[in-house]
Amino acid sequence: MNSYDDFINTFSGEEIKQNYPMSAHTTFKVGGNCDVAVFPRSAMSLQKIIDYLKGVHSYCVIGNGSNVLVSDNGFRGVCIFTEHLNKITLKGNLLVAECGAKVSDALKLSTENNLSGLEFTVGIPGTMGGLVAMNGGCFNKNISDLVCYVVAEDGVYNNKTCNFNYRQSRFLEGEIILSVGLKLKVSEEDVIEQKIHRFTEARSKSQPKGRSVGSVFLNQGYFAGKIIDKAGLKGARIGGAYVSEKHANFIICDGKSATDVYNLIKMIKDTVLKTQGIALIEEVRYIGEF
Repeated sequence: MNSYDDFINTFSGEEIKQNYPMSAHTTFKVGGNCDVAVFPRSAMSLQKIIDYLKGVHSYCVIGNGSNVLVSDNGFRGVCIFTEHLNKITLKGNLLVAECGAKVSDALKLSTENNLSGLEFTVGIPGTMGGLVAMNGGCFNKNISDLVCYVVAEDGVYNNKTCNFNYRQSRFLEGEIILSVGLKLKVSEEDVIEQKIHRFTEARSKSQPKGRSVGSVFLNQGYFAGKIIDKAGLKGARIGGAYVSEKHANFIICDGKSATDVYNLIKMIKDTVLKTQGIALIEEVRYIGEF
């Protein structure tokens, strides 16, 4: 018997795996195992799992893992993967998506129904829950511009009560999103396609390929990429992690060590603080001990 037996028995109807490798569920493709992985099949199951785990076991939630760095030692606790919570529906121009729905699928459905607003998300590899929680965005647009409401574990919030700010919301404090409602606008098919093409071209020109989490540091009154470039850190490497030559706010991982990525992030922060007096703040989230 181990300390997770009661949990496993209680939720025996869910997909549960022990000593599960988390690296396959992150865009960096590094990190160790979690003690237990659970893949809830419904929002109700997710709610029940969270209610059970509170105060009993440590837990974390991962969507597409496109904004996290998992420790090489993994995570001592239960990791909840939201990949089965992927339903997306339309009610007129209101798009309703479960937390694990892929951003790309939401864009595809809205485009097929001549609904505009999500074009700027083209190429974003995350889930709708993660995108809303961190108020993700690019090209001077944020997902909060579209949010009508959010259904979370502790209640339903309108746009104002989500407490959105730059790459911030109330949900980064730990409350888990179950589903989101986005208000879109009816538009012409060719207009939508032109916007998607324009954003795709812009992303292709500025963003490097490879295993990354996108922007590593927040842009707060400055462009972090330019600050890092000014510090002469483009191309800087520690083991299997290096700063992209194309965009200095991207770290590319071509190795197997999360520690290399972490140490490179720390080196960048230390160098920029020492040479320019600027304290960079990570956008990436850490899971496990470093």
